[in-house]
Amino acid sequence: MGTNTAPESATLQNPPPEMIERAKAQVSRRFKHIRHRDDTLKTLARLGLERQLRDFSAAPEAEREQQNDPAPVPDHEATALDPLDILRKELQLPALPQVFLELQQAINAPNTSSDDLAAIISQDPSLTAFLLRMVNSVFYSLPVQIDTITRAVTVVGVNQLNTLAVGTSVLSLFDDIPAEMVNMRQFWKHSIAVGIIARRLCTILGKGDPERSFVAGLLHDIGQLVLFKTVPERCRDVIAHARATETQLFEAEKERLGFDHATLGGMLLRKWNFPYVLVSAVLEHHAPKKKQKEAEPGLVHCAEIIAAGLGLSSGGEYFAQPPDRVVWESVGLTPAHLELLHATLDAELDEAFSILVDS
Repeated sequence: MGTNTAPESATLQNPPPEMIERAKAQVSRRFKHIRHRDDTLKTLARLGLERQLRDFSAAPEAEREQQNDPAPVPDHEATALDPLDILRKELQLPALPQVFLELQQAINAPNTSSDDLAAIISQDPSLTAFLLRMVNSVFYSLPVQIDTITRAVTVVGVNQLNTLAVGTSVLSLFDDIPAEMVNMRQFWKHSIAVGIIARRLCTILGKGDPERSFVAGLLHDIGQLVLFKTVPERCRDVIAHARATETQLFEAEKERLGFDHATLGGMLLRKWNFPYVLVSAVLEHHAPKKKQKEAEPGLVHCAEIIAAGLGLSSGGEYFAQPPDRVVWESVGLTPAHLELLHATLDAELDEAFSILVDS
């Protein structure tokens, strides 16, 4: 997936009127559930329209999105599932790699050093390569080249690199989901986009921890992957119902399953002994608590809305969710912040995707 370095105006010069109308209709539908639109949301819709026109210009054959196709209404009665039963299906859920377990122990140890962490990470060549590529990418924009894990830990920090290593080690656990179930490249692009946006919000607004925000965003939809692996037929039913009724996916999940993927994802991370702030961010990304000590849950909630508004959806979900007004306003995001975030998003997304998915 290469970075598009051409200026936006190059792809948007005099688009035909019919293309503009189709793009407007696409974006209008994407925002159909958002009734109250403040200046920041209006800016998000405008940026989403610009991206839609750019995508149409680059690939006219892709103008029709899969989500526009009519889907049959499910013809059977939905029965509630118990999320605990799903999490008990150990044989169907992936086993955690040893390096993950050792990193978790290091998190909880009182005197973990840079050398200790470097020794654990260095046991896994792919994880080592990933972390070195990440710290030398635009993600950090460090002035010097980092060539060892020990140096990376020293420069980036023990807790920060630990969070990255723990979070990204989960990606490989869900690489066998059938293509007809979900487009995994599109799923990870959405997840990485939410992580990057949450991290950028953290940096721009001076709230939360950048690495925790990124990992929380990266893993926010992990509950969907568990559902795809354990109850694929029920997932097809939920997606068909959501598309047929133009309901948001997490609402359709609650209606058809009795819970949503955010609840299941939070339960899974709690079972895996993830830090509480990551559990909360995943658990609450559709319904954040009004009063939350940590910033990350609110940042991921906002990042999910921004990603969907820009057209960076996961495939299963199409609509942008109406933001929780209290959380949205407490974050303090302005149109200028959104413009600043969007200016570098594609470069960061392309590089992070190449590191996390294509490497």
